[in-house]
Amino acid sequence: MSRIGPLSLSAQPSQPHLSLARSPQKILIIPLRYIGDTILTVPLIRNLRYQFPNAQIDVLASRVSAPLLELCPYLNQVLIEPKSSAARLKLLQQNGYDTVFLLRKSISMAMLCQLAGIPHRIGYDKQRFPWGYQRWGWCLSHQAKYPSLRTTVPQAVSHLSLLQAFGLPSQDNHLELWNTPEEDQRITTILAENGIQAGQPLAVLHAASASHGKQIDLDKFSVSLQALHNAGYAILATGTAQDEAGYNALAKASNTPVINLAGKTSLRETVALYRRTQLLLTVDSSPIHIGAATGVPQIVGVFGPTNALQWGPHNPAAHFHPVFMELPCRPCYAKVCAHNQCRTLLTAEQIKKAVQQSLAP
Repeated sequence: MSRIGPLSLSAQPSQPHLSLARSPQKILIIPLRYIGDTILTVPLIRNLRYQFPNAQIDVLASRVSAPLLELCPYLNQVLIEPKSSAARLKLLQQNGYDTVFLLRKSISMAMLCQLAGIPHRIGYDKQRFPWGYQRWGWCLSHQAKYPSLRTTVPQAVSHLSLLQAFGLPSQDNHLELWNTPEEDQRITTILAENGIQAGQPLAVLHAASASHGKQIDLDKFSVSLQALHNAGYAILATGTAQDEAGYNALAKASNTPVINLAGKTSLRETVALYRRTQLLLTVDSSPIHIGAATGVPQIVGVFGPTNALQWGPHNPAAHFHPVFMELPCRPCYAKVCAHNQCRTLLTAEQIKKAVQQSLAP
């Protein structure tokens, strides 16, 4: 399944900058399984294609996030990750990769790559063991230092340090996503069916996250929805089918019309919708990165424990309005917290203030 499209000759270096006896011929990239993390892998994929225009470059993705890369012009194929370690090892062995870029902090996946006989294994020096994360870098042939909790570098840019660890330069670091004309047409139909007039500004709300530690109480978005409605925006909500009831309750409580698309659009249809969106109001989750990749001009991101500089929208053209509590204990990535004050103390007025800033001319 070929996915390679034409590359601009001006964007390609004259020759690979690799100090190895033989350039890679079969490269595998293993991102994290989540949707947002998959999006942040795209700059690495693109820069590898610049360096090795004739190599086979594949990605091992989760079934959920794979659709985002199925149209990527820099890839040969997108493989769905098997559930069992034995099946993963078999897949790695059958495909005969000579190089793997492992973006996960995973000792188990690094071990599988070594057992599969992949000679060049590039990954982060921080790996997860049963007792937590440690700076080991076991089973890797090349290591890059994983960014600190307080880094000011966007995660998509940090991933390019894996190229440097392998002796390669990087040329650019912008995000990209792809969708089909049919998916664009589907969004045109949805907007028309809901009475949205041409030229009416669109605001998208995404207040759900797969990570419990990033969840913000829905009622804290109520006054912001009212402000958006009063400013003339059509408000649409995106998410999974499990989010539908919560959005309906929020719309009723705020007395604000919301077009609830939770569970009603595919992942790439959501990408097509975001391309038409003027303002995105979201928690720290994949929509921040979809918004950055599709060029949403105003992004309000509501953060709990995580670092807004690291996980905010990576697009210099976007006006980013982060909302978070200034606490000495954050940023952190603790799975269990005794107080959760970064989320519980955050107020609806803080979110509304950021939304109003995004509405200012």
